[in-house]
Amino acid sequence: TLVGALGLTEPGAGSDALGSMRTTAKKDGDDYILNGAKIYITNGPIADLVLVYAKTSPEKGAKGISAFIVETDTPGFKVAQKLNKMGFRGSPTGELVFEDCRVPAKNMVGKLDGGVAVTMSGLDLERAIVCFNALGIAQRALDISIDYAKTRQQFGKPIASFQMVQAMLADMYTQIEAARSLSLRTAAMCEGLEEGAGGRGEIHKLTAAAIYKAAEATSFVLDKAVQIHGGSGYMRDTEVNRLYRTGRVLEVGAGTQEVRKLIISGELLKN
Repeated sequence: TLVGALGLTEPGAGSDALGSMRTTAKKDGDDYILNGAKIYITNGPIADLVLVYAKTSPEKGAKGISAFIVETDTPGFKVAQKLNKMGFRGSPTGELVFEDCRVPAKNMVGKLDGGVAVTMSGLDLERAIVCFNALGIAQRALDISIDYAKTRQQFGKPIASFQMVQAMLADMYTQIEAARSLSLRTAAMCEGLEEGAGGRGEIHKLTAAAIYKAAEATSFVLDKAVQIHGGSGYMRDTEVNRLYRTGRVLEVGAGTQEVRKLIISGELLKN
């Protein structure tokens, strides 16, 4: 089994990863020579293959980017550092560096200077998939909060008997189910999505909306879950605390919440 990673974000290019990209790929015979760095790369330290985006025609800006499959045993590739994350610690994240890394031209994914189409289609599908990561985290937080509320005794009775706790549980459930419905609709629309069909139109708007809602709902649920757990929820070695730390990245990764709103509004306002 091979482990893959996506090399898009750079030290100086986050939300503007395409416009500010500095990693380059220069043609040399039957190969391309890559130079640059990628950061915050999930599975980067353990990956066998990395889908790397690099500028093949820097003068074209974002329209001069191509995608390459890079095998991590290729000379010139190295893991510069493994990063210490607050959550999602089961998958390592790191900084990757390419120094005169020679990659066969046949490893190009898609067309020359066609990396934007590959990126956008990939990001739309990623957003649709990440929705369900979010829902799993949120559902688990709700489940353990219900169990805790039933067993935790205060003032001589379970805290589940207090209306304020009941209201929090009801709000958590409603947020999850609303996000689940939108996520399932989005997943159905992604079925059979053709290569290059993402990054625009209804699917672009809907995947952004789905992950926006799923991340928002998960953050809401996790906040209430910690509140229900009280002091124990603030302790690092509790499950609810781990979920809280893990869920925070959902409003940052695969495009920030702010970028997601811009995608949605951009599609709504198109003629």
